Amino acid sequence: MAKKHGKTAVWLIILALAAALILGGLYRVGQGEQALVITFGQVTDTNGPGLYWRMPGVQRVISRSVTNIHNVEYGYRTAIAGTSRSAAEYTDVESESVMLTNDNSIVQLEAIYQYTIRDVRQYLFDVEDPESTMHLAFEAILRRNIQNRSLDDALLDKDTIEQEVLPDFQALIDSYDMGVKVHGVHIQNITVPTEVIANYEDVNNAKNEMTRRLDEAQQYENQVLPLARSKAYELTQQALAYEVDVIAEAEAETAVFDAVLTQYRAQEDTAKSRMVIETLEDILGGAGRIVVVDEGGGVLQHLDIGQMPSGTDGQEEGE
Repeated sequence: MAKKHGKTAVWLIILALAAALILGGLYRVGQGEQALVITFGQVTDTNGPGLYWRMPGVQRVISRSVTNIHNVEYGYRTAIAGTSRSAAEYTDVESESVMLTNDNSIVQLEAIYQYTIRDVRQYLFDVEDPESTMHLAFEAILRRNIQNRSLDDALLDKDTIEQEVLPDFQALIDSYDMGVKVHGVHIQNITVPTEVIANYEDVNNAKNEMTRRLDEAQQYENQVLPLARSKAYELTQQALAYEVDVIAEAEAETAVFDAVLTQYRAQEDTAKSRMVIETLEDILGGAGRIVVVDEGGGVLQHLDIGQMPSGTDGQEEGE
């Protein structure tokens, strides 16, 4: 009888151990999670949501949410979380936030990037320290983007920076096979560091002054150029009119000369005599006294034209 009770006790112990083994190996993967079964340090299975069993002491389970969105701060950290009664407090991380633009200006940038784990095995086992790797990758993409911008562009165009950084960040993460999906990049703030605000204001004032001077120069140009063009057009028209007048006058004189030349050639002897007479008339017409001498110097005739009676010429002409 004692032997029978002993066998029963052994079976009860075996059943208890089996139940403990079974119950101790059960594990549940929650909704939105992914679990890895690790056997002697190697991933031997990947499970989604549900109830599963593992070998206690031989296998262990690591699970991570694949739906939870992780928010990572860059350039600052939350020192004290905000409540309904008090605002949150933050500390700057200047080693991250301070950057250079392509015009060698300094900006201080604060941002948040958001991601989810889509492959737990890659995230935990294919990359060493995935969180630090992601942080360095984000910093590299962000700095490269800012370094390709001017100061004004960096300060005023946060939306474009976000839109450009997001796909580049995702592409770099994918090249590492990290099993991560980037959901968003949000630039919280881009400012000029306090230490250089005065210099920045001086630069802005100089730029504003340059803009004002350029506007004044443009206004002056808009006033002067039309007047100059109008004056130039007027002078050009006057020159063209003068050219037309001179050419017309020259052509008229040429026509007259050609007509006279034609008549001269038609009656050359008569024309010569007439020209001689007309020339003498022009020369002698205003003379008061005429003396006619011969070749020897003797006076042949002495005429005082101014004192001759008017009828004399008529008689002489008649004779």
